[in-house]
Amino acid sequence: MDNSKIQFRILEETFNPYKEFELWEKVNKNSANSLFIGRVRPFDQYGNDLKKLEIIHNKGMTEKYIKRYLMNISKKQDNLSIFLLHRIGFIYPNEPIILLAISANHRGIANKYLQVILEFTKYSVPFWKKEWTFIGSSWVKKNTDLGFEL
Repeated sequence: MDNSKIQFRILEETFNPYKEFELWEKVNKNSANSLFIGRVRPFDQYGNDLKKLEIIHNKGMTEKYIKRYLMNISKKQDNLSIFLLHRIGFIYPNEPIILLAISANHRGIANKYLQVILEFTKYSVPFWKKEWTFIGSSWVKKNTDLGFEL
C-alpha cells in the first residue's frame, strides 16, 4: 500500500481531527479535499442520554478488510488520496469517532469517494457498537440510514 496515497489507523485514544487533517494535508497536493468528522451522539438508539459508546473490532481482520477495500478504491481512481481514522474502545458524547478525508484533482471525485468510503465504513466494516446509558447498556442493532441512495 502506498502510504502517501492511503493512510488509515484504528485508534483507542481520542484525537484532534483538525490537527490530524492539517498534518495529512501537508503531504497531499491535489486541488480538492473533502472532509468528514463524525462525533458520538449524546443519545442512544432509544433516545436515552448516552453515557459512553463502546466500539470493538476483530484486531487484524478489520484492518485487512479496510486495507483491501481502500486499495481497490485507489485502483479505480488516479490521484486519489485517502485518510481514515476510526476510534475503538470507550468514546464519550461529542468526541470524534471518525475522520475521513479524500484528496483528488476535482471536487466531484473527492466528494463522491468521501461518501462511498464513509458508507462502506459505517455499514460493512466489522465494528460492533454498544451504547452505555445511565440505566444500562445495549448493542446497536442498526446503523442510522443515510436517507438517500448513492
